[in-house]
Amino acid sequence: MPRNRVIYQSEALFVGTGNIATNANHTAGDIAQLHRVQSANYGFSVSRQNINQFGNLARIDSIIMEAPTVNLDFTYYLHDGTNERLLGFATGATLSAAPSFISGLIDTANVGTLSGRNFHIFTAPEGVDANGLTTGAANMTGTTASTISIGNGFVTNYSVEAAVGAIPTVSVGVEGLNINVCEGRTGLNPALSIETSITGTNSFALPAPVTGSVQVGALRPGDITLTLQEGILTDLPTGIDNASNTAAHIQSFSIEVPIGRSTLQRLGSNFGYAKVIDFPVEVTVNVSATVADLKAAGDLSSIITSDADKTLTFQFKDATGGSKMVYQVKGCKIASENFSSSIGDNKSVDLVFTTQIGGIGDTTNGVFVAVAP
Repeated sequence: MPRNRVIYQSEALFVGTGNIATNANHTAGDIAQLHRVQSANYGFSVSRQNINQFGNLARIDSIIMEAPTVNLDFTYYLHDGTNERLLGFATGATLSAAPSFISGLIDTANVGTLSGRNFHIFTAPEGVDANGLTTGAANMTGTTASTISIGNGFVTNYSVEAAVGAIPTVSVGVEGLNINVCEGRTGLNPALSIETSITGTNSFALPAPVTGSVQVGALRPGDITLTLQEGILTDLPTGIDNASNTAAHIQSFSIEVPIGRSTLQRLGSNFGYAKVIDFPVEVTVNVSATVADLKAAGDLSSIITSDADKTLTFQFKDATGGSKMVYQVKGCKIASENFSSSIGDNKSVDLVFTTQIGGIGDTTNGVFVAVAP
């Protein structure tokens, strides 16, 4: 029977966890499911150049001059760091042991990551939950199920957002080189050989979709503790109330890590031979708060003579109070501080901090993430 529609119930998003080499079969051990996914959007665009000539009003051809771009962006609820590790980001058990967050994407020893990762969107039959299906079930195979696969996917953006009344959410952007579709949960490996610009003859097989394999359902905004260093005029020393301090009344914050990439090309190849990160990578932290206390003394001109680096720490806890994930942004400088006040609203302040990602051995600049074991 033809399918009437596809809704979130029937879909599951997977990512390849190892080398995407086209001369290897990828089985369940090489592919893992991303959890708590809330949205997934994907498509492709083809850039063409029209060929016109004297004597013809319309074009005589429209040729592809560069490799098409496949776009994938998805969001998921922040939980225990499982998705981050699967996407190739580096974390540690403690902040002191945590490497630079994107070091796994720039370390030349990581061949699989440098070649990108394969992403798979599995769709179960209409009306059937994707989670809970077994690999041998009839509705995991044949025309009633399908898989869209994106080959050579490179992460181009990572951001985490949290706000009062909303579950903390991560947004990820990916650019790929190829996309294909197949019946069931198995098909041709979508990765392209960089040298030949073609796919191999090997295949992939998705594992059975599962849910609940991560430690928490989602993290709550009420369980977030922030340690901030004040702005020029506002006093935002910490996110904890104590005898000598009033907690900053943070309403929302975001950490944005853009990982723009350039395709390196050469004559004789239709596709680029590498897709490298554009450096420097500038991280932006946005913080919005209800104004309470101003600094006892603040002066914009003071940053000219005393403009020390700031460290911002964002700790996410579970319902029992145990730490699940901690983001620490080091080497920050304040970029702007804007106040807003109107009748009927609380006075608010928006602060923007920036820093840059350092090398894989730099422990004083960039983003560092600790995940509880």
